[in-house]
Amino acid sequence: MQLILCDFCLKQIITLALKNPKIECCGYLLGKSKGEDHWITRIIAMKNTHPSPKEHFAFDSKEQLKVFKNLEGLEVLGVFHSHPYSSPKMSREDLRYVFFPKQSNFILSLQNGIDFASYRVSANEPKKERIQIIGSL
Repeated sequence: MQLILCDFCLKQIITLALKNPKIECCGYLLGKSKGEDHWITRIIAMKNTHPSPKEHFAFDSKEQLKVFKNLEGLEVLGVFHSHPYSSPKMSREDLRYVFFPKQSNFILSLQNGIDFASYRVSANEPKKERIQIIGSL
């Protein structure tokens, strides 16, 4: 079980997080699953509509619908978001928003430089998944 992320996607997530480092950036991870591995080839940035965007994130339902209508053969394999002020660990709030079984939950922390982790949730318990960054997919 691992998240295989193209370096371009990681750079995009970092750029989004640094663009407005005081709020959580967020979006979808798209690609193909192969067995239990998630091969991420594209990210879709979403507007954070949560009333407290410094600590939480939420997606706009109309924007979500647009993503799901235009997958172009890819699968939604997870979500990403940033933690401007905390480590890359899933919070209780993050756990509340896990809607897809086996989705990857990639978190980029800006607390002490750039750090990241990804989790899959089973029985409401986050389990860290291995992350592999590769040049291109």
